Amino acid sequence: MSNISTKTQVLHEASRMVLAKGLNGFSLQELAESLNIKKASLFHHYPSKKILAIELYRFYQDAFISWTKKYEDLTPEKQITNYVRKLQTWICEKKRVCPVGALSLEWHLVEPELQIEIKNLHELQKTWLAKQFKQIEVKIPKQDAVIGTMALIQGSIQLARINDNPELVTQNLKLYLKSIKK
Repeated sequence: MSNISTKTQVLHEASRMVLAKGLNGFSLQELAESLNIKKASLFHHYPSKKILAIELYRFYQDAFISWTKKYEDLTPEKQITNYVRKLQTWICEKKRVCPVGALSLEWHLVEPELQIEIKNLHELQKTWLAKQFKQIEVKIPKQDAVIGTMALIQGSIQLARINDNPELVTQNLKLYLKSIKK
């Protein structure tokens, strides 16, 4: 193990696994083995997969907030485009799953406490987009632009995968923004 704490290493490796396989795509035993630690050590830091998952989605929330602060000096349209490019790289090009969309197919099976953290991440993204659209003149209601953008991103990610063309995500966003701008 390196200088970072075992707890942090577990969180990073769990994130890698969630983005590659989804939350239900790996076991805690597999996670412990990938870190070359005993399962007991893993349980010392995260007593259950649910607690690990909750902490992981809080980690994603913090990462999103940090990311937005890095680019807040750009124009709103450039911030949105950079965000989509980042998702395009994280999800499509690196063949990962979306942390919010990862559990949508099994939403009814997701523990309520974890649902809250996933919704918090979704709301952070939605609020951030709403802030960007406050500064962009659009032909449709701003809230519709936000929801339309979120839907477009998720749909474009699926199309990009099916067509093996990650650029579709950014292309579709640019076309959408062009179509709704005044």
